Amino acid sequence: MPDIRFVCLSDVHFGAENSILSCLVKDDLVVDTTTASPVLDRLVAALSTLIQANEDKTRKPTLILNGDILELALASDNVALAVFELFLDRIFPADGEALFDDTILYQVGNHDHHLWETARELQYANVVREFPPGTLLPIPWHTTKLYYREDTRPVHCELLERVARRRSHRRRINIRVSYPNMGIRSADGRTSIVFHHGHFVEPLYHLMTTLKDFIFPGRPLPTAVWDIEAENFAWIDFFWSTLGRSGQVGEDVGLVYDMLQSDEAIQQLAGNLAAGITNAWIKNGKLAPLRWLIRPILTRVLKLVAARIAARERTAPQAALSHDAEAGLATYLRGPLIKQLATEARHHGEKMPDQLKLVFGHTHKPFIGTRRVPELAKPVRVFNTGGWVVDTLDVEPLHGASVVLIDENLEVACVRLYNQATDAADYRVRLDDGLPAEQGPFYRRLSGLIQADDEVWKKLSAAAAELVTERTKALARIIADAGRSRPARPPTNPYAPIPTPRKPVKQRSTHMTNHPEQLEEVSRAT
Repeated sequence: MPDIRFVCLSDVHFGAENSILSCLVKDDLVVDTTTASPVLDRLVAALSTLIQANEDKTRKPTLILNGDILELALASDNVALAVFELFLDRIFPADGEALFDDTILYQVGNHDHHLWETARELQYANVVREFPPGTLLPIPWHTTKLYYREDTRPVHCELLERVARRRSHRRRINIRVSYPNMGIRSADGRTSIVFHHGHFVEPLYHLMTTLKDFIFPGRPLPTAVWDIEAENFAWIDFFWSTLGRSGQVGEDVGLVYDMLQSDEAIQQLAGNLAAGITNAWIKNGKLAPLRWLIRPILTRVLKLVAARIAARERTAPQAALSHDAEAGLATYLRGPLIKQLATEARHHGEKMPDQLKLVFGHTHKPFIGTRRVPELAKPVRVFNTGGWVVDTLDVEPLHGASVVLIDENLEVACVRLYNQATDAADYRVRLDDGLPAEQGPFYRRLSGLIQADDEVWKKLSAAAAELVTERTKALARIIADAGRSRPARPPTNPYAPIPTPRKPVKQRSTHMTNHPEQLEEVSRAT
């Protein structure tokens, strides 16, 4: 019987106040870094039940974390890492059997993009050491090789590994980083599964490319994923993966995002911004007598703009993917992803896969479907893992989360763990049957293991229902208190003493180059 060989989760946003996989301090709106969320405990218990049913007890499944695992945009590093460590404590318990293999595959998203930047710089630094003095260094690249099993120079996340290895029983854990695509393929090469966080299906994450096209029309747009990332990485890293480290500014940006969920708060935001602009820019000078006219006009314009942005983010579309996201997904499949597949196949003298499967998240709305790509004979099978955050005041039935399970034959099954609902009784775990082509032996085996009325699944559903309601109320409180003064975050002290470790930790040396066009160049240099 087929066993679970890969388990994929995404968009858990560890450290975010609106994640149901983070725990909040009782009667407060801050994350409790010492206590695991009840949903996290129930999730791990449910996964343990499935994994323990594997017939081959000698092989642990591999955990794939498909982006937005750490919330680095709206939470500070130490909080996000603390919740991540609570997760590790449960999947690698000190007094029990580990659920997963020691190697974790970490596919970076937009909210934890900075982890890729630090890993990428370490990767480049180690390659630089291999070039003799006076040799022209290669241009830094922005991607990893597609198929992780064939990557002889893997990239590791030193920060996450050091956090993991703080416990003696986790000293062998390796956290391999891929970006922006990571693939596995069958032994015969006919089937490939590609994991991508999903942010590149949205035009927002191509903003620098779009601006370049406006400023310098006629210049060719990038079609390769490494070129797209090269043009947009700084924007993604700045806005979506560093704000949590920006002190009070980071907290205030998060507050602005929360306020966009309330019509009343939108009015307050727009009014404050209009007043600030009017007072700062029109206080003196020729336009000063017209302040009484300019301010209400500016307020009205800003309210209309903010309302349109908030409405698009909050309620539209009432579908798994908007029209723009559908177009973005099609463009990504037919362009950057196919090009990387073809480049890798050509580099190894192999053919393109007959069947491509894409697993992504980012949208927080899980679904299963197929998409046609002219370059491939068979439709691409698409699986979205959803997300674990509550960022609207209204119940969004399409918002929820799935876990993707994969067997040794690369058959994919999705377990829908929850969707938001007004009635707690509607929170029921089920095996998603949205793609009959994937209902093979693996699906049939799982269907006998996953029964919504079993205690382990009922507890997960109840915990999810409770925390979604709790987070919705917390968001309402945050918005209601938005206009009140808040204590500033205590400043960090760069002169505070750093405890000396009991023994030095040996520095890992990670060597790697993955840009297909540079493999041969580095090989010659070494």
